[in-house]
Amino acid sequence: MQYFKTAQFVPGKGDAWTYYECDDQQKVLRTLTHIPGTGETTRVPDPIVKKLYRPEILQPAESAEFLTLWGES
Repeated sequence: MQYFKTAQFVPGKGDAWTYYECDDQQKVLRTLTHIPGTGETTRVPDPIVKKLYRPEILQPAESAEFLTLWGES
């Protein structure tokens, strides 16, 4: 598995981090969005978008980071 993340500012809430869990061909399997400032987490187990667009602008993420936010560890 490969894991990526990116941040976007949300007014009144702070940075929202979107995480992507992908297979080795960069097909998106699951996504989640986490806003540390508010503690909000939105999990998408079967995302509509299956292709990872513009992976060059994403940061690598650790699997433990994704799985902890998902609630699997």
